[in-house]
Amino acid sequence: MKFKIEKYLLKKADELAFIKIKHNGEFQVEGYNIPSGGLDVPIKNEVLVKGIKEKTAQDNINAMSIADAMIFIIGIDSQFKNNDEYRKFLAAFSKKINLDLKSYMGYMSKKYFDIGECTDSLVYLKALITMYPEDLDGLYHYAIVCQEVAKQYQKDMDNNAMNQFLLEALSKLEKVTQLDEGFALGYYHLGYHYYNQGQYLKSKVIWEEALKLGLDADLCGELQESIGKMDFKVQYEEGYNLIFQGRCEEGLEKLLPLEEEHSDWWNLLFMIGLAYKNMNEIEEAKKYFEKILLIKPHQVDAMVELGLCEAASFNMDKAIEHFETAAKIKEDPEILCNLGMAYLNNGELDDAIYYIERAYELDSQDEITIACLRELDNHR
Repeated sequence: MKFKIEKYLLKKADELAFIKIKHNGEFQVEGYNIPSGGLDVPIKNEVLVKGIKEKTAQDNINAMSIADAMIFIIGIDSQFKNNDEYRKFLAAFSKKINLDLKSYMGYMSKKYFDIGECTDSLVYLKALITMYPEDLDGLYHYAIVCQEVAKQYQKDMDNNAMNQFLLEALSKLEKVTQLDEGFALGYYHLGYHYYNQGQYLKSKVIWEEALKLGLDADLCGELQESIGKMDFKVQYEEGYNLIFQGRCEEGLEKLLPLEEEHSDWWNLLFMIGLAYKNMNEIEEAKKYFEKILLIKPHQVDAMVELGLCEAASFNMDKAIEHFETAAKIKEDPEILCNLGMAYLNNGELDDAIYYIERAYELDSQDEITIACLRELDNHR
């Protein structure tokens, strides 16, 4: 099983120490053969320190302490070099003392979660689904704790980490609903992930499925209200999907009715403008891109599209003006190529060479840049 968040857990390994148990030493577990060269086994630092303080290290560093730390390192690092050996140890040890490993990992996870130690809670759940990848309950709770850890990173303003934990939760919730198509709570949480990603159609379908499967009254009321509030967003998504499919007139039928109530929603205005541009209604398209720049004066995509509209109308000076403004805000190869080609079409070869070659410096693999360079070579 793959994990998107493992790198954020590796620091937890600092909480472990390793001791070597010998092949023929006193420490033995029935049903498990220690490798001939011995085995480095983990122990939690807190257990080790407690043993030293109480001068009873031998009593504290026992098979259960080692088994717990083995679970912990498996949860921290799914690729740790001794994990296969640790699994053999855990299988023999749990059989000997009649320990349900899944129940134990679930118990330890809940214990840490209840005291607010969400990362430790997550480590035990990650160990559980590493060892039992299709355990439905483990996968579900792992996803929920990922969401809680994401909130902590959000408070710390670490958006990269937050997004990784949310994506991890999303992927495991998708797995949950694949394993059990009747798991209503899985659909409930999954719908929020799609909603937050702007996949409103998908979110609506998933939430409607959750309602069909049955939730408690409060959650049903919450979802029904959310579905009602996002109807216009669903219509927006349907519209822009039609536009990207080249069905611009149908897309506008979805989008234009939304404009009256959402006249300051720049994404909506952008898609309407794009539809008109694709239909070659350039003057109408320009109106919408200009509206966006009144609302968001530094919206680069609208500037670029406005520049393309001017270029399509052979107003190269205006096109250059828009592309130059966009390039000052964002030095992007595509913007620079647009600017370079506008200069080229305006007969200003030196400026065209400068901007297209600068685009190539930024990304020598970009197909648009390579095509512009070829066109430029025809004019040198």
